[in-house]
Amino acid sequence: MDRIESLGSVISAPEQQKSLTLAANDRAPGKARSFTREALTAWGVEDLLDQAVLIVSELTTNAERHGRTPGVGLSLPSRVEGEPVEEITLTLALQAGVVGIEVEDNSPEPPVPRTASLYATSGRGLHLVSAAADAWAACPKEDGRGKRVIALVRRTESPFTS
Repeated sequence: MDRIESLGSVISAPEQQKSLTLAANDRAPGKARSFTREALTAWGVEDLLDQAVLIVSELTTNAERHGRTPGVGLSLPSRVEGEPVEEITLTLALQAGVVGIEVEDNSPEPPVPRTASLYATSGRGLHLVSAAADAWAACPKEDGRGKRVIALVRRTESPFTS
């Protein structure tokens, strides 16, 4: 648990932070990518844009496909009182040159990397996250209803110094 807490410190005490709540449908990853591009450009960390957008895309795709409330079908329920609504919350944060990415969904099941066959069209997302992020971890949300996946991307030190 120490690892997720240290990762979460970027999210909990940032210099900059933005959040977006999305319906858990096939449009969520595209909206999350656009939101990420806008936020990181506004914060002046365009050098981390490609890595962050890839991570956001993979984590929101996983949340959309696998992050449903246990017992709820694949269709998005209507907003009726007492009935769960499948949502994904993306939070981006910046602290000391580190971008924190947090994706929350409604499933308590942790993400599990899979071994995809050579010709599979899915199953590589968490491997891409591992390659693009400096660190990532998952944990249950505090209320026990779902999980949070946090990834960090940091600026590398320049090999050229003055």
